[in-house]
Amino acid sequence: MNLTDSHNPLVSIIIPVKNGEQTIAACLRAIKRSYYKNYEVIVVDDHSTDATAEIVRQYSVRLLNAENGTGPNFARNLGASQAQGEVLIFIDSDIVVRRETILGIVEDLEDETVDAVVGIYTARHRHETLVSQYKNLWVRYSYIKSPAAIDWLFGAISGIKREAFQNLGGFNSEFQAKYGGEDLELGKRFAEANLHIILDMDIEVEHLKQYTIRSFVANEFRRSMGFAEFAGRLGETGRALKKGFVNVYPAFIASTVYSVLLPLFAAWVWMSGAPAWFLAPAIGFYLILNIRFLNYLEQVRGLFAMMTMIGFLFLDHVVCFAGSVVGLIKGVIK
Repeated sequence: MNLTDSHNPLVSIIIPVKNGEQTIAACLRAIKRSYYKNYEVIVVDDHSTDATAEIVRQYSVRLLNAENGTGPNFARNLGASQAQGEVLIFIDSDIVVRRETILGIVEDLEDETVDAVVGIYTARHRHETLVSQYKNLWVRYSYIKSPAAIDWLFGAISGIKREAFQNLGGFNSEFQAKYGGEDLELGKRFAEANLHIILDMDIEVEHLKQYTIRSFVANEFRRSMGFAEFAGRLGETGRALKKGFVNVYPAFIASTVYSVLLPLFAAWVWMSGAPAWFLAPAIGFYLILNIRFLNYLEQVRGLFAMMTMIGFLFLDHVVCFAGSVVGLIKGVIK
């Protein structure tokens, strides 16, 4: 059945969760406030050891247990197998939708040429630490730079026509468990099948993730390692250097490589006794590489925050370089 035949299709909202007691209540409350009312909510508990299940039972939603598998992709597929809706919306348990989010996804999918739609993070969220704000804004900015037609999905907020999802066999839980592709891998299969995914920047959600420096470094290392391994296995490493990969744009890749060369040059200046001002052009070039993102940070958070976030940006590049090297090696070995 085409969505154009019905302007009020049943929507199945599927939420994989593991130890999400800190955020799942806010996630479910936001859905309840949605303008769009013809929906069901399926929460799939992936072996939580905290109070997640008890919190979920306080809401009028279906709670499934991922007894025979693990990982978010397995949980998403389990939820989809029990879903009744024509539209499947996948969101993470630390996501807060806006009142118009579900309605926006349904309206996008009324277009017969669109098979899936992806949303983005809001510019501001409730965690005011600079490292949390930096990460949130980097993800948002990287999506803003993406074209409207994309070849990847975003597990945090994606809407998919049920027919397209079933035709492709859903998420590949084995791929996710081994290589960390998660939602991205299904998007690539969408592209191979000539199915159309769009990025709608009007569909905004708040991400409740809060970072410390330690968790930020660990997250960026794992993320870059998974992306590099994924790109290598798909044969898109060379393409990534010219056009980016998923939501990682070429300037970020160039800056990642340059972030390692810059300290080496600084060490040479110090050891050779060369004037310290020799570093100025090298630092200036790094800033030029990232000038558009820095301008965006200044517009959203102000000049002081932008200048402070330069340190997080440089740390991000260094950590991503290390993770990417490990990921490329793993991709070659496998």
